Formats: sequence, C-alpha cells, structure tokens
Amino acid sequence: MENLYYNLSEVQFSKGRKAILWIFVILFFLAGVYVLILSYVIKKETIQPILSLAPFSISLIVAIIAYYSTVKRKDLFFSIDDEKIEFRYGLFHPGRHSFKWVNIRELIMTHKQKKAKLLLKNGTSFVINLTWLQRQKANDIQKHIYYGARAKNLNVIKVRYMPKKS
Repeated sequence: MENLYYNLSEVQFSKGRKAILWIFVILFFLAGVYVLILSYVIKKETIQPILSLAPFSISLIVAIIAYYSTVKRKDLFFSIDDEKIEFRYGLFHPGRHSFKWVNIRELIMTHKQKKAKLLLKNGTSFVINLTWLQRQKANDIQKHIYYGARAKNLNVIKVRYMPKKS
C-alpha cells in the first residue's frame, strides 16, 4: 500500500474570493452606518434606527467567514500509511487523532456521504467526517482507507448513509 499525505493547511479560498468577502463586509457595514446617519443626523422620521441592525448583522456574519478564510491554519494534515491512520483537522479546535491498523476491528464506509467509521478493538468508535474537504481529496482519502483496510484483512461494511444514532 502506498502512503498518502495531504497537507490540509493549504489555502482553500483564492485571493479574489477573499477580496470579495471583505468588500461585502465593508459594504454592509457602510449600509448600516448610512441607515444610522439617515435616522439620527438627517432626522428622517420614516427610517427607524432599528433597520441598521440587518446590515450590521450581515456584515458580522460575512466578516466571520472572511476572517476564517483569511487566517492561515497550521498543522492540518491527513496521513495514511502501512502502520496507522493519522490526521489533524477541524474548523475551530482541530484535534490530532491517530489510529493504528492493528487496533481497528472493523470499518464502515459510506457510499453517499464522505464519512468512514472506525470500530476499534477496545469497543469505541470514531467517525472520520470528510464532508468539508474538497471532493477529490475526500475521495482519495476514502479510497486509501478502504484499500488499506482490505490490505490489513479488516472487515469492511459498505452502507449508503451513516446511521444518525450509533
């Protein structure tokens, strides 16, 4: 089995997309300021100051997304080799996980979702959720997990969807 390593810290957004997000942040913020100026400074009675809440809220939400796309995340990776599956990923608090092939009892792979469930010999389980990754990377990782499990003679169960409760 060949080794697979993906550096997930790579930039997912292009510079143009980041610039567009920040432009939307600025435009919605200025729209909120404009509504406040119309209601307080120019004293337009038909415009209520509460109307500025919508542009400010949109500006805040888009700012969070723009900040997340701009900040470089460090040490996010996915690695599969002959000995173990090791990865560190996540949106807010990424955690590092490492599973040795000898500790895995069974593997459940989904067909319609980008998920794999590892059933460990100590009775616990872990769901590897790859839905936030790019399609090609997620497909490559799923294939390597599948072929790695086959090479290690693990029982692989194929399901269409991962059960909600398990």
